[in-house]
Amino acid sequence: MLSEPDWDVLLDTALMHHQMWSKGRWEFAAEIRLRVAKFGATPEDRLRLRSEIQVPETTPVGDAAEESVTSLDSRRGRIKD
Repeated sequence: MLSEPDWDVLLDTALMHHQMWSKGRWEFAAEIRLRVAKFGATPEDRLRLRSEIQVPETTPVGDAAEESVTSLDSRRGRIKD
C-alpha cells in the first residue's frame, strides 16, 4: 500500500515527532498534524480521504488456534520458553 516516498515522509514525520517531544520543538506540531492527516490517521481523516480500513477475517493457525493469551504473565512465560 505504501510506496518508498510514502515511507520517507513517514520517517521524516517520526523524526519531527521525536524532536517535538524530546527537545520541546513545538513549532513542528502543525506540520506533524498535517502530515499525519494525509495518511488517514483519524476517522475524520479517512472520511475526508474516502478510504476505509478493511480488517481481514482470519483464522488462527498452528498453536495459536489451540490456545489464547489470558494474561500478560502467561504470554511472557511462553516467550521465555
